[in-house]
This record gives sequence, C-alpha cells and structure tokens, in this order.
Amino acid sequence: MIVDPLDLAARLAVFALCAVLLLVGWRRGWAPSLKVTLLVALGLRVLMALVAGDFKPYDLDIDFHRAGVNALEHRDPILNAPQTGWNYLPTYALFLAGNVFVERQFDVPWMVVSRVGPILFDLGVVALVGLLAAPSFRPTARFLYAANPLTVLVSAVHGQMEPLCLLFALGAFVLILRGRGPEREGERGALTTRRVLLAGALIALAISVKTWPALFLPALLIALPTWRYRAQLVGAMGAVLAALFVTMPLTVGTPVSKLPDVMSVMLGYHPVVGTFGWSSVLLWLNPVPKGQLLHDPFSQTIGTIGTVLTLAAITAAVWWWRRAHPVDIAMVSASAFQAVTASHGVQYLEWAMPYATARPTRWTWLMSIVISLYAGTGYLVMTLLRNWNDIAPYYYMGGLAVVAAILVALPWARRRWEPDDGRPGSAEPALVGAAK
Repeated sequence: MIVDPLDLAARLAVFALCAVLLLVGWRRGWAPSLKVTLLVALGLRVLMALVAGDFKPYDLDIDFHRAGVNALEHRDPILNAPQTGWNYLPTYALFLAGNVFVERQFDVPWMVVSRVGPILFDLGVVALVGLLAAPSFRPTARFLYAANPLTVLVSAVHGQMEPLCLLFALGAFVLILRGRGPEREGERGALTTRRVLLAGALIALAISVKTWPALFLPALLIALPTWRYRAQLVGAMGAVLAALFVTMPLTVGTPVSKLPDVMSVMLGYHPVVGTFGWSSVLLWLNPVPKGQLLHDPFSQTIGTIGTVLTLAAITAAVWWWRRAHPVDIAMVSASAFQAVTASHGVQYLEWAMPYATARPTRWTWLMSIVISLYAGTGYLVMTLLRNWNDIAPYYYMGGLAVVAAILVALPWARRRWEPDDGRPGSAEPALVGAAK
C-alpha cells in the first residue's frame, strides 16, 4: 500500500519536528531573534525539501516549467498552455524563466531550482509577519509562522506561488499600518501619498502573481483613513496591473490581437471543483470522472453555486468585521473563501495564516495544527500510496474538519478595533496558554 515506508517515516519525522516547535513555541511564548528565527525557518524548509524531494507536484513539474520555458523563449505562457495550465499575468512566468535559464545553463535539477524561490520568499514573509504583530509579540509571531508545518510544506514541497503573493501583500499592509501614526504635538502621522502609492503597487504585484490576493483589498482600503488615500491606492494598483497587461507583447510575446482572449482566460479561471469540503461531498454522492470535471454539467453547476456562495460569504465577513483591525479583516476574508469555496487547492490554506499568526485568537494553534495535518496528509502521505485514487474522495471530504477549525479560530470577539494609543498593532493579541 505504501510505496516506501522509510521515505514516509523521514517525511513524517520532519513534519513532527515542525509541529512540536509550533506547539511548544506557542505554549512557552518563544521569542528568538529575527536572525535565529530565519535560520530555523530556512533549516526546516531545506530539511523538508530534502526528505520530500522525490515528490513532483504536477503544476510545479509541468505547468510551471512550461510557463518558464515559454516566457524565456518569448512565447505567451497562457496561449501556449493547455486549459488551466497557466492563467496569470506574466510576473511569475518571468521569474520562472530565470529558473529555467539556471536549469539549462548550470544543469540544476528543476525540482531543486524551482523550490529555491518560494523558500526564500517565505523567509521574507516570516519577517513581515513580525512587523504586523504587536511589538511585544513580534518575535513570537515570527517564530510561529516560521515553524508552521503548513507554510513549510507549501514553500519547500509544493514550491507554490503563495509565498511571493503573501510577501507583496504583507508588504502593502506594513506600509499602511506602520505609517498610520497618531498626531502628537502638532506632528503629522507618517502615512504619506508615497506610502499609499507604493502599497497599491505591491498589492497589484501580488494580484499579478496570482489573482487571489484581491481578497485583501477591502482590508487595505478600510485601513486607510481618507477616501483620497483609498482612491490613490486603487489608482496605483490599477495602473500597475494595466501596465503589466498591455506590455505582455513586449515581455512574453503575446500577439496584440490575442490580448482580449488572454484577458478572458485570466478572468474565467477557477480550480477544479470537488477537492475540498462541501463540494467534495456532493461529488462523492454523484461521482464525475476526473477527466470530465471541467465540462460536466453537474460539476459546472457546483462551481457556479460555489462562486456565488464565496462572493456572498466574503462580502458578509468584511461587513461583519468592518470595524475590526485590518489584519483581522484580511484574515476573515481569506477564511470566508476557505469555508465556502467549491474550487480549492491545498496551498490556498496558507492565505490567512500570516494574518492569523500576527494576531492570533484562542484557537489559532488548533486551526494551525488541523490545517497542517490535512496538508501533510496530502503532500507527504497520499503521494506515497499506491491506491491513493481510492482514498482521495475521503481525504477531500476531510476538508470539512479544516473548515470547522477555521470557523472556530475566527476573531469573533474582535469585531471592533480599539487600539490603546491610536497605532495599528498596538493592542496585544491574546496568546492563550503562552508563558508570560
């Protein structure tokens, strides 16, 4: 049943190490320096990449490599990929082109070079998580994110785009939140038009890598104190996205006449339905052959319903927490998506994690462990099973437990943000169970 028991044991040992560090760090409130935390984060990710290196995720191995080759050879990665193979602006494809260049010129295996970037990007996220946390909690928040098994898996095993998306998105939050200083003795706060415009550019870059960081836009807009700043942020974001799109004929060789088709593909993309939560239950009750999921009327209906539910849930969550801390709003926006979406990938579970870690609730530790167990089962165990196709539907339905843990860990008691001194992040999160 298991392809290689020793391989599985090694994978689970590294996973257990991450989980123990997370739980003990939470319980004891560990607060190492940034340098030590980054070394721990790097060590865990390199170790995980080594023990799981034989696993080749299809998108990383095939879709990402093809996109890099196309970009390097000045071919549009969307027009030269199969359906759902590549559906994004060229930002990450150009980065992948550099990876392909290294692979060809220096004979570095693709599964090695393609994981280096996500690991390094995730180290940047570790640092930014601390900047979003309250000052006295900052070192602990960094360490908890660094040791989180989910974040280790997404960057070191899956080699996904999520770390870069989060790096840009969190950078936008840091610029705005750390710029909103109170006016004291006639001094103006540090928030300036330059900061707002740069934040707009950063969230645009996040969206250009992958479209889901648009979930964080409401939180960013709520964080801004005036409508003028909000207009500036949206304007900068729109300008950067438009520039990336109209320059595609120059950057990746997109024929000008094909730009409308490329835009249609970008806007119409969604993952395959039925691989998480409630939609997986419906497809278990009414099975659809895997090869027909994109075109079967039943799965398409589930996808349509899921899209409507997702938009409604995100809107409701933002409204319900509209007076909360912007970091909490970002967390609940991503969590609302996870709870009701019909189209899902395991890596999506990382979206809310930096925000939840920076401002944890009583049950954030439980959510982190449940999500990590779900992701670890998919990345580390399922990939070593000979009969994984038979078990997959039950694994997908296990996402219902993940949804329950996410809902429990939402900041239900923090609907109104009342900082002590007027600065975002000044109020201490409740690190329940941590040694003080």
